[in-house]
Amino acid sequence: MARTQAPDYDDRRQAIADRAAELFARMGFHRASISDLAEACGTSKSALYHYYSSKEAILFDILRDHTELLLETAEETAGAEGDARERLRRLAERFMEIYVDATSKHVVLLNEIGSLPEEQRREVITLQNKVVDIFLSLLVEIRPELETRTALRKPVAMMFMGALNWTYTWFRAEGPITPSQFADLVVDLFIHGLPALPLPEAKR
Repeated sequence: MARTQAPDYDDRRQAIADRAAELFARMGFHRASISDLAEACGTSKSALYHYYSSKEAILFDILRDHTELLLETAEETAGAEGDARERLRRLAERFMEIYVDATSKHVVLLNEIGSLPEEQRREVITLQNKVVDIFLSLLVEIRPELETRTALRKPVAMMFMGALNWTYTWFRAEGPITPSQFADLVVDLFIHGLPALPLPEAKR
């Protein structure tokens, strides 16, 4: 007879993923053991295996769920009414809020995606690329010339996203500016600078 799932099965599974994200961000995926995770969760290794078949399965859940949240946020915000500049501003603000609220998951996404099995890694990368494409579509609206300068489109998009993505290395929510204020600084820099930015010829 199949084992019946407890009513709080999903909540417990989510709690494990949350603790694992904190552990992987602090120790690194490969250094953190199942024993470390069991201790962090206040449970046993056998109990963890009731919810996840492997450490890699936990990592995949963390990265997929976090990237899906970013994609849903990007689709909703970029698809709203309004000028491209204002949609870009709202999107940057919302991403900074996510990064601050889920710093550990974001750190793990940036640093540990290469630890996933190939098929799962491709799935997460596909989601990431969709997020980049949404940012790019807004930047192209601001600088239409990028529509035909295909070799420069991703570098420009990654330049913008890099200003947000790597804030985990230095940004502190309790610091002198808020996540929203920092997002506005980044967007204002691009809004005022991107239209006048000289676009180099791409290497052939």
